[in-house]
Amino acid sequence: MTQKPDFQTMPRKELRAYVLAHRDDENALRIYMDRLKSEPGIIRLQGSVTADDLAQLDQLLQKSINKTGDAS
Repeated sequence: MTQKPDFQTMPRKELRAYVLAHRDDENALRIYMDRLKSEPGIIRLQGSVTADDLAQLDQLLQKSINKTGDAS
């Protein structure tokens, strides 16, 4: 019997890789999703996304990229 990794202490990238490699592990997926919900800076979309929504997102991303480029 193999011991499962400690998902609570595993870095998010590593946990994501584990979840993708072990798609039947519902516990790992649940912990990963809980962590995503609680992390700041993660963009969450609810409902349907329209072409206008995507255009606005593109504009915001371009502004952010331009600001970052101006700061360096």
